Amino acid sequence: MEENQNTRALVMTHDLMTFYDVHKVFEEIIEACKPKGYTHTPKFNRFEMRDGNLIQFQNKRQEYTEIIKAIYYYASEQSVMYELIIGNMMRQVLEAFSTFQYKKGIEEVSTDANILSLLQEPEYILYYKNLMYRLVLHSGSHREEQIKSMNDFNFFSLISDTEKKRTAKDVLCFIYLLNERHLLEHLKGCGGIEVELQSWCQDIKTRATVI
Repeated sequence: MEENQNTRALVMTHDLMTFYDVHKVFEEIIEACKPKGYTHTPKFNRFEMRDGNLIQFQNKRQEYTEIIKAIYYYASEQSVMYELIIGNMMRQVLEAFSTFQYKKGIEEVSTDANILSLLQEPEYILYYKNLMYRLVLHSGSHREEQIKSMNDFNFFSLISDTEKKRTAKDVLCFIYLLNERHLLEHLKGCGGIEVELQSWCQDIKTRATVI
């Protein structure tokens, strides 16, 4: 029985992470089809709705950068689009940052004294020790295998929208304090981001004194 090479599929989503997940699935399908020697090589197109028009999705946009920007827009109250999945987005960014920068998982970075010492000021070290414990190690489970496989921070089901926004700021500041240039490059084009980040960092120091 000859395989149907004319199969078509249309996938639509408003969720950025779902978009990238589907994108990866189609890439894997194309790779799997290459050895079969099809007459017409499988392909897919990506489009986005912008200002009421359907346009080609630009290859230069990167998943990691887009998620960092989404977290920033949420933290700065410019968007509530990802409110329901913001915990998972922060986990993804922290995991990617930790792996790229230190070749460690979130749970290791959050407890590594040498890495935390890079925060330099004792207020930051104290604050992030407590924050990362709540977010990563105390999110309804103390078991490492559950931490690595969880789809979201369980902690986020228990806190208010205001606390979620504050935590989004805290996560961005954590990356900023460990590698300032890294975060600024990924938030390039977002306006006066550095002044805002410094203000958020100062708020953290103030809160740290009452922990």
